[in-house]
Amino acid sequence: MILPAGAVAEAAVSPICSFPDTRSFVIVFCSFAAARLPFGLPIISFDRYLSDNIPIVSSDNHQGGELAVQELYQNGARNIYLFASSNKPNSPTHRRRTGYLEAMAQLSLEPHVKDIPFEMLPSVKSLTIRQILSSEKIDGIFCTDDLTALIVLQQAKELGIKVPQELKVIGYDGTKFIQNYHPELSTIEQPIEDIAQLLVELLLKRITDKKVQLEKHYMLPVKLIRSKSTSQFVD
Repeated sequence: MILPAGAVAEAAVSPICSFPDTRSFVIVFCSFAAARLPFGLPIISFDRYLSDNIPIVSSDNHQGGELAVQELYQNGARNIYLFASSNKPNSPTHRRRTGYLEAMAQLSLEPHVKDIPFEMLPSVKSLTIRQILSSEKIDGIFCTDDLTALIVLQQAKELGIKVPQELKVIGYDGTKFIQNYHPELSTIEQPIEDIAQLLVELLLKRITDKKVQLEKHYMLPVKLIRSKSTSQFVD
């Protein structure tokens, strides 16, 4: 199983540890696809394209992109920007971008996409975001990850931009950490526990029967968590 280190990885490890023979599969914790993978062993991927014959489990990224735009629009934003952490067309997370673009087209709004790589150094990312906020007319931002959204909130605060009155911000992931320590951030929540459970179930199926037919892509629905970064009417 290929997992980015974080909440999904933590949720998946517990049931795996109880499996009688952990030598029959591999878990790789990574932020992006590993360069060298033991393809002789059963592999299931979370949110990353590795090859055509490796199943992927992810949230419905396209739906999440649409929900994010709708939330910003319904709260008054019209100059809605996308801060995208990845631009790999064959990656499931790329569908957050396509969801954004489709929703913008449906609303007859001009899209504005800024590629801000997830792996960019935090100091460089902060400077890049500060420059964008200072030089462009923006009233809504959809960040394809929550950490980038938090940097946007910090830079907006330093620049004296009022959130959500002047700028509305929404992220993507909605982990328990974000909900507990940054409850002010509106976000698209992935069903972390359900994703982890499905990853384990599929992996065990493939361990039990190497020839079992699995779908290429399993997508689970997301939901909007509305908070103070997009709406003034949240307690």
